[in-house]
Amino acid sequence: MNKELENTLKNGLSPTEKLSLLQFLIRDYLASRYSTHKEPDKNTRKNESKVLSLPAKWELTRGIKLYPWQDEALKKWFAEGKKGTFKIVTGGGKTILALAAIEQLQNNEVPDLKVAIVVPTIVLMDQWYDEIIEKSNIPAHFVGRLGGGYQDSFANGKAILICVLPSASKKLPNLVSSAGIGPRLFLIVDECHRAGAEEMKKIFDAPRAFVMGLSATPERDDEADEEGLWVNYEDTTLGKNLGRVLMELTYEDALNYGLIPPFTIKHYGLPLTPKEEHEYDELTRSIKDTKSELQEYVSRDRFQGSAFYRWAQKLSQQDRGDLSRLAKKYVADVAKRKMLLYRMENRRKAVLKLLTQELKRNPDARILLFHESIEEANLLFALLFKENFPVLLEHSELQDNLRSKIIDAFRHGICKILVSVKSLIEGFNVPAVDVGIIVASSSAVRQRIQSMGRVMRAYKDESGKEKTSLIHILYARNTVDEEIYAKYNWDKLTGLKRNLYYHWDIDNEPVEIGKPPKLPPPSELDIDESALKPGLEYPGEYEGIDFTCDSSLNIKDINGNYIAGYSNLAEQITKIKGSPGRFKVTPRKHFVLVQKKIDDDWVPFYVTRLSAIPVASRISKDTSREIDQAKIDEWLKSASPGDKYPFKDVPLTQAGWIFSLKRGGVIAKKVKGGEVYARMGDKAQDKDKGREAEELIMKIKDLKNKGENIIKLELSELNHVLYIKHGEPYFIMALTHGLEFPE
Repeated sequence: MNKELENTLKNGLSPTEKLSLLQFLIRDYLASRYSTHKEPDKNTRKNESKVLSLPAKWELTRGIKLYPWQDEALKKWFAEGKKGTFKIVTGGGKTILALAAIEQLQNNEVPDLKVAIVVPTIVLMDQWYDEIIEKSNIPAHFVGRLGGGYQDSFANGKAILICVLPSASKKLPNLVSSAGIGPRLFLIVDECHRAGAEEMKKIFDAPRAFVMGLSATPERDDEADEEGLWVNYEDTTLGKNLGRVLMELTYEDALNYGLIPPFTIKHYGLPLTPKEEHEYDELTRSIKDTKSELQEYVSRDRFQGSAFYRWAQKLSQQDRGDLSRLAKKYVADVAKRKMLLYRMENRRKAVLKLLTQELKRNPDARILLFHESIEEANLLFALLFKENFPVLLEHSELQDNLRSKIIDAFRHGICKILVSVKSLIEGFNVPAVDVGIIVASSSAVRQRIQSMGRVMRAYKDESGKEKTSLIHILYARNTVDEEIYAKYNWDKLTGLKRNLYYHWDIDNEPVEIGKPPKLPPPSELDIDESALKPGLEYPGEYEGIDFTCDSSLNIKDINGNYIAGYSNLAEQITKIKGSPGRFKVTPRKHFVLVQKKIDDDWVPFYVTRLSAIPVASRISKDTSREIDQAKIDEWLKSASPGDKYPFKDVPLTQAGWIFSLKRGGVIAKKVKGGEVYARMGDKAQDKDKGREAEELIMKIKDLKNKGENIIKLELSELNHVLYIKHGEPYFIMALTHGLEFPE
């Protein structure tokens, strides 16, 4: 840490400065206590004493004409069964969309509607509350709040309850259930990507009839692994509970509608100093080597749906010898490299130059600075304060009352520059920001989009002139900072002419380079299909719906359902991939893709093109239908091991049994931390179960001697042991007593 900055932070305020600060705070308190306090007049008191009633028809968009996209979005939501997610850029009008949905639903279909609105922050809760009170005919008495010191519920006549996410996750399900309002509850989740976090998923335990998700970025970063293997939104917790994405409104769309101002985004690639570059290279080599060692311990398919880094992070906290030691080293080196990039010398220099330039151009400009790290934001504030910039600092470690004063001071122009950490990105409506500087951000696309949205708010200045927005984005050149450009087509997101890309060697003027430092691979729609050949590298993005195939040539979907009729595809995948495993089918052109490790990178390869996406229509672990027991008993009288199993409507259980030839043949069951084996013969406490285990192993061995490749066993709800081949079930034996496993 820079010694001068450290001293600035350590020394704090002088006695004179402390006295001045306290005097200003006292004056501010006295002014708010006496200057703005008015005795309510008799008419006000009279109105307050009246018993309020809820209007028969709610008006939540009074004086507002919906944009065509909002009308279309509402039609799609109602057609979808009043369920769905909307991917709307910040400032695009998603709050009005939700209010219009409430209004139409209550006016036309559910007169006694109840509404729960879940938001991530107290600031956003207050903004929703103000919006409803201002734009509706609903008396404030019927609009409640939960969280941030409020303890309202539906039990006291509230029709709309706005809840902060942590409070909602703990209390909302019980509040809804105890009030008995589930069949008429409309659940709206704003900034819904936040509700997918593990500790917050409990809000979806609340009974509800209608749901809507709102976010500029509903796809959560922790539902994709490090190699870019995205879990489709429809298959995530959010997608299953809120519904699929029904509409996307991009920055370009919002600009065309006049929802956001004309804007320019300038991207600056900053160089590391020679010393920083040496340290960066050393850490990168160490990270790469450690990751390779970790990957030798475990198959990559294990990381399905979660990031490699998060797996290593959990492993580093366990006691698993060399494996945990490697994980700790990997996690520590990644953190060191991140901090090196956050603290690079040229990042601070660039901020000083940009601020000087912007304030010279417009002395009244209001400027937001975003950083990913609280520690670095503190240092940045200290640096700017030392350089006499009119700056304040805002982040989650400051006291709530102080944060409120800081935000209010920035909103009203008392301070011109606000340094913020990502806590401010969601739920802070500042309609008059002129310039945004993203000093440093994570590699998450969502974080970058949310940051930009804080600055892109349409408004006119005091002279009536329409505002234009300018965003400066700083990144470390020739480092992992550039990877975010390979994840998303920023020109496509914001409009080709909105982005300007520069290399900036701080002692000279920025040099425009005309394109981003990296480009994402083309989507399936941009691929020339005639150039694709089975077994050759795929030139596009590794995207699509996830499936797996096994050594028995079975295809399964992400939920573990078997899909019959694709044994040839399984053979092709195994041949090109080199082993059974995971693959993708692209959603529109139905290209089948696999990944193989080439040197240290995972590279996509083309397999074939299907006429449609495979669908599990026959054997399903989720199926539950009427069963003709008499017909089944009759079939069992003549059934032999290896016969095709005709009862495909009988659900399969999650037994998780595996056959292995070790120890002469065992039935293993996976448990947390390893596996256990079915007890055989006299070793079983229940002798009948021990006998059945021996009989089952004998029959499996007979089938293997006939050429059947049996590894994974399936157990039907009728206790029939089956194996699956080419997606079709085959019979082994019916268990009368079952198997006995150690607890």
